[in-house]
Amino acid sequence: MKVERCHFWSASSIAVAMASVVAGCSQSYHSGAKSPTISIRATQKSVVEGRTVWIHARTANLTNIILRWKVTPSSATITPDRSRGNRYAKFVAARPGGYVVEAYAETNPGRWVRGQTDILVTGMSRR
Repeated sequence: MKVERCHFWSASSIAVAMASVVAGCSQSYHSGAKSPTISIRATQKSVVEGRTVWIHARTANLTNIILRWKVTPSSATITPDRSRGNRYAKFVAARPGGYVVEAYAETNPGRWVRGQTDILVTGMSRR
């Protein structure tokens, strides 16, 4: 015959266990702090190859950061405008295709926040 044992927890032991779990959480999580974000907007979502598209990155809850830019695939270039604090960048693609433009920043050592947008590049029409 198998005898099962039931464990009963008192309300005070549950409260102590819960308090130790909550104490381990960061204060910013409970204080309603907003997460840092980067949103990106392009002047055009579709462009003919060789033409320039301006990209603007807006940041929220980020201070004293340096934005970095990346474009994939590498047959396009993204050039930050340093005169405007790297918040704007010029995109130019040499070939038709779909491209992903990304702005990113390091918020803490090893922690990154990113924003991205897609741009479709079409070939020049031949007449």
